[in-house]
Amino acid sequence: MEKNKSSREIVTKRITEMILTGQLKPDDQLPPERELAESMGISRNLCADIIKELEKKGLLVVVPRQGVFVNDFRKNGNIHTLEALMKADFELQPKEIASIIEYKWGIETLTCKRVIQNATDEEIERLGKFLDNILEADSPNKAALCAYEYYHELAVLSGNTIVPMLTAGFKKVTVGLWTRYAQNYGTQQLYKSLAEVYFYINKRDFDGVIRQISQSTTDTISGDYSIYKQFPH
Repeated sequence: MEKNKSSREIVTKRITEMILTGQLKPDDQLPPERELAESMGISRNLCADIIKELEKKGLLVVVPRQGVFVNDFRKNGNIHTLEALMKADFELQPKEIASIIEYKWGIETLTCKRVIQNATDEEIERLGKFLDNILEADSPNKAALCAYEYYHELAVLSGNTIVPMLTAGFKKVTVGLWTRYAQNYGTQQLYKSLAEVYFYINKRDFDGVIRQISQSTTDTISGDYSIYKQFPH
């Protein structure tokens, strides 16, 4: 796949990955432009363009007469940094993974509240059918994609016009996390973790939803079903 990508794409992705995974730390100084270009096998002009692009993304900062440094993206990041995180197809740092799960907790709480308040019984019943698709998936990745479709439908039913866009924006990262979850704990457990929340949505019991989402979030970050655990496959 890399063969089909341009040198710009390959080098940009490589540096982005090194920063977002912590291989390059905040305030680390990059080699001079000429050395960097030679080490990456690209022209100096292209190297300069890539540096500008990564500076725009909040990943690098150019200090006149001093050089190019890694930016503290957690403190100084912008919408372009968030986009880079959304599109990541590599292993993020635990802090970013936990932050994404916590973000999901907040958004899911909002969407469930809106669905309970506004969705019809028929819409909630249809939502459950999206959930049932997880059980029919024949691989962890397909189960994760079904989980995404369920959450996207939940977001749409909330009536909030921004939440479905945010859900779609994080698709690549969240599907990757759910795939790992299903690989480690099984498709049935992935289904169970979502079905327990849906049970309270169907009853229109928002207090029950909050309790279940909070428990699920804790389990996924640091509990019995931690996303960080690695198992041999």
